[in-house]
Amino acid sequence: MQKPVVATLSNGLRVILLEKHDAPVVSWNLWANVGSANENDQEAGLCHLIEHMLFKGTSRRAVGQIAGEVEAAGGDMNAYTSFDETVFYINMSSKNQDVGLDILSDAAIDPTFDPEELAKEKEVVVEEISRSEDNPSQMVGQDLFGKAFQVHPYGRPIAGDRHTVRGVSREYLMSFYRKWYVGSNLLFIGVGDFNAQDTLKKIETLFSKIPAGTPPVQNIPQEPEQTSPRWVTRAMEVEGRYVDFAFPIPAMDHADVPALDVLGHIFGGGDNSRLEMTVKEKLGLVTSIGAYAYTPKSPCLFIIGAVLKEKKLKETSAAIWKEIKKISEEAPSSFEVSRAKHSIRSSRIYEKQTVEALARKLGYYAGSVNDLDFEERYYMAIDRVTPEDIVRVAKNYLQPQRITMALCHSKKETYSDEQIQSLLKNIDGAPAPKATKKPEIHYFKLSNGVRVVVKENRSLPLVAIRSASLGGIRHENTKNNGITHLISMMLSKGTKHRTSREISEASENLLGHVDAYMGRNVLGVQSTFLSEKLSEGVELFFDILLNPSFDEEEIKKEKSITLAAIKNEEDSLGHLAMKKFLQGLYGNHPYGLSILGPAKNVKQFKRNDLIKFYEKIVQPSNLVLSVVGDVNPEEIRERFEEKMKYWKAKKMPLPNPPAIKKVAKPIEIVTHKNKIQSHIVYGFLGTTVQSSDRYALEVLNYVLSGQGGRLFLELRDKQALAYTVSANSQEGVEPGYFSVYMGTDSSKLDTALAGIKTELHKVCTTPISEAEIERSKRFIIGNYILDLQRNSSVASLLAMQEIYKMPKGELHRFIEQIEKVTQQDILRVAKKYLRPQHSVLSVIRP
Repeated sequence: MQKPVVATLSNGLRVILLEKHDAPVVSWNLWANVGSANENDQEAGLCHLIEHMLFKGTSRRAVGQIAGEVEAAGGDMNAYTSFDETVFYINMSSKNQDVGLDILSDAAIDPTFDPEELAKEKEVVVEEISRSEDNPSQMVGQDLFGKAFQVHPYGRPIAGDRHTVRGVSREYLMSFYRKWYVGSNLLFIGVGDFNAQDTLKKIETLFSKIPAGTPPVQNIPQEPEQTSPRWVTRAMEVEGRYVDFAFPIPAMDHADVPALDVLGHIFGGGDNSRLEMTVKEKLGLVTSIGAYAYTPKSPCLFIIGAVLKEKKLKETSAAIWKEIKKISEEAPSSFEVSRAKHSIRSSRIYEKQTVEALARKLGYYAGSVNDLDFEERYYMAIDRVTPEDIVRVAKNYLQPQRITMALCHSKKETYSDEQIQSLLKNIDGAPAPKATKKPEIHYFKLSNGVRVVVKENRSLPLVAIRSASLGGIRHENTKNNGITHLISMMLSKGTKHRTSREISEASENLLGHVDAYMGRNVLGVQSTFLSEKLSEGVELFFDILLNPSFDEEEIKKEKSITLAAIKNEEDSLGHLAMKKFLQGLYGNHPYGLSILGPAKNVKQFKRNDLIKFYEKIVQPSNLVLSVVGDVNPEEIRERFEEKMKYWKAKKMPLPNPPAIKKVAKPIEIVTHKNKIQSHIVYGFLGTTVQSSDRYALEVLNYVLSGQGGRLFLELRDKQALAYTVSANSQEGVEPGYFSVYMGTDSSKLDTALAGIKTELHKVCTTPISEAEIERSKRFIIGNYILDLQRNSSVASLLAMQEIYKMPKGELHRFIEQIEKVTQQDILRVAKKYLRPQHSVLSVIRP
């Protein structure tokens, strides 16, 4: 890949442009070097509020017009705020790239911060804050930073608080914006299918209008050295126990950071990491665990996070500390260090697949580190990391007197300061232990009947393989509900030739991953790896697919993890609302069943149950294999034929689910939870993957959804009823569903529901404007093209289209069918599917 073009405009704005021509897409990013760390206590949340407001209108573009233009041009836009920067970006088809440049420059130069919109958006931000307060994972992280940083502004939530957000005037917000959004404090990054020199001229014309100037000089207070343990606990209406441990570490440009990153991978960076293998797999204390070094501009934290299975905080803390002591005193093997380095290096290759990821990486190096060449030096330093370096940084930074702990737990439990203090005091005593023309898609059938689809993509040395078999919950019933999920968790946990650990090691050695997946209609195995590892990758993939061992001990472990996940489902209120909606919509059809299944089923599943069900689902006549990437189709045919020539499984009939019936009258399901927000799912039966109606429903979906959609503009922007509102059209082998989801303040519940029903009634009675339809089409097509950048996404689409017996060429036909949708098509499907008399409403409320 060629080097980026770098320039500085007359107003001081830096420009970085990187050409990437393997897909017809671009990513335009405006990076402002100001984040929550640059705010004072009275300004807390202003950067985040500006993030929400910048695309809300200019002198040239009214409220909602920016989102409409972006989506009409086949793009998507968004923004995010961090401690150190605020970033605005537009991803879109390259043929409309000039539209994106004009919009981004207009928003940056002339935001109106309309008073009415500002008042509404303040409430949206407050809703976002409320939403985070219902999320235990977010709160434990927020509490961790608040306790670890008692002087440095990293201790404040990025979103601010209700008081400062609601209290800021338009005039103060505008002055804050003008103070920080000056040329020398901004960075424009473009990656994609364009000519850099031509694009630079356009940028000079558009973005030179941004005022020149320098941002305020700040002396951000540094966090004093921590000399004793800190802790914070929070009781919530949750079922799980969420805990984070952290230790202070230097900023990104410090010489120890490469070794700390390698330590993070060895310690908790994958299925074969030390914490995963001991605390989760061997001891069974947690359902998930990980570790990583978080290194923004200022010194930050090495974080270890876990979700406990039971009330075993003391045992989990001791087990983690035992591993810390071990790695602080005994050098890891050269193999462990090498594997971690390979994993870090391989991520560098994977992130090159998309223009958005590349742009974000360039922004990080140019914006946060202020050095585009830093990446090369960083990876050279990674190569130089030794086992002795790992011991040194672990000993220097992971010290017991510098630990901070945050715990989020159920209100049914209590943890006194004395308990936590004793726990942290005693942990130290733990004993140590190339671009080408678009290739055609190749279809062929193996001698045993297995169907194979192959698509070449030589732009990067990557390969994605996916299998698909009709299965999923559609082939379950109330007695065996949950069995497909348990099988999908078990497939990578051992074969007749490899243990679970050996699979993890082999996967990491491929510099990729391999695992299983399942859904409402399918079950399969998926893998991604470097093409230089093709032989090993194919060998591992087929071993998992054809030879699962369903080891008794591994089944016990996965059952335990699944049972904990079932219990924790109650903590995700949006998920719970959807679960209740599907139960009401589908009645006794398996589409209404839970993916995880009920606890009583999971507890009673036996090894033989899993084997019999898997053999019934995964047989040659019900199996599709797709391969996308740096491969030769004929070589794939030969390799796959060799692997499968002896597999002649007996054909067994698949389960035949009962017919789906429309609900005879409206159904309302209300579930009470002691939470701040209410969650609504309102919807109807939808269509199938084979139906031509799905294209019109998809366009209707995005007329309603997106930042330029009716639901967002009317219910969020105009009425400030919610932070999140969206529609969803989901097809199935049998009729899927069309639904609307909204998270809202409980005091606004009735108004929000009435608003949803009003907007759905409008699309059923009045033809949608051609401008809205065109915006929706451009958005769908643009995002579809963006998704096709990843081999794994293309492999998934090809496998699904083949197993569902959709027309050949659907990969590209999809765009043609979306283009053909008319105003009358949308009105017809709206009237056909969105019938209030056949609706289901699920509400979670206090």
